[in-house]
Amino acid sequence: MDLNSDQKKLVELFVRQEFIIGKLYKLFSYRYPEHKVFWTEMAMEEHLHASWIKRLTERDLANKFKFSQGELRSDYLASSIESIEGLIDGVKNNRDFPISQAVSMALHLEKALWEQKVFQCFEGDSDEVRKIMDTLNSEQKVHIIKIEKFARQFKK
Repeated sequence: MDLNSDQKKLVELFVRQEFIIGKLYKLFSYRYPEHKVFWTEMAMEEHLHASWIKRLTERDLANKFKFSQGELRSDYLASSIESIEGLIDGVKNNRDFPISQAVSMALHLEKALWEQKVFQCFEGDSDEVRKIMDTLNSEQKVHIIKIEKFARQFKK
């Protein structure tokens, strides 16, 4: 994979962001044990997404995996990661953190990633790369739908 240093940094930040979001969802699974199954599944999917991206970058020796950063810059992702880490600290320190706020936060994160078209920045010449990238892109939309459906139970 022939990426310049800024593109390599962005890919690393994508992986880190997915892991951090998974960490937030795992925290929610402990915080709201009555909804542990939902949050644990979301966390596992985020970690799976990160591992797919990482695997592609490590295994693609034939330069079939490309990254087209477009308008996206590493400072945006670094800021996003910092914000998510702040949310994690806030949730850990806030005893009165309602589930409705957690759901709203998760939905906001997933929609922000969708709007930034994060997974559409990746391109591939092989069937494997295209399949993984298409799956990641579609799963981003699925996460939004899952969270919206989950959120309905908390509407007044």
